Amino acid sequence: MIPATISASELRLGDALPVTEKTFSSTDLVMYAGATWDWHRLHHDDGFAKDMGLPAPVIDGQVYGAFFAKHATGWLGPKAFVQRLNFRMRSMAFAGDTLRAVGQVSEILDGGTVVLQQQLMKGDDIVAEATTSVLLPE
Repeated sequence: MIPATISASELRLGDALPVTEKTFSSTDLVMYAGATWDWHRLHHDDGFAKDMGLPAPVIDGQVYGAFFAKHATGWLGPKAFVQRLNFRMRSMAFAGDTLRAVGQVSEILDGGTVVLQQQLMKGDDIVAEATTSVLLPE
């Protein structure tokens, strides 16, 4: 059964998004590299990353954007449309790291658009933060 999509009228300022957590494996990073055609060795080659002084391959920054979008639409529902997503990377994360997406509703605009403030966390550290505007059905 397809879940219902939340409408803007059901939301309140400060409503928290459910926490979404994922551990990113090397396989995840290779699959993402294939989807985006970003084959830089830093994102999938453990030996190369270690030669560069890093503990493991670096999670590609584009993954953060995808994770923020999935975090928003996974909660809001299948008819939620991401209109705009701006994010800023604050620190690196690596293959094997578990990232946790958290967020809250920061604005509810006329016409069914809601604005979310989201953070991607690794432990207590912010890896990235986003402002995401999502259009919801009336």
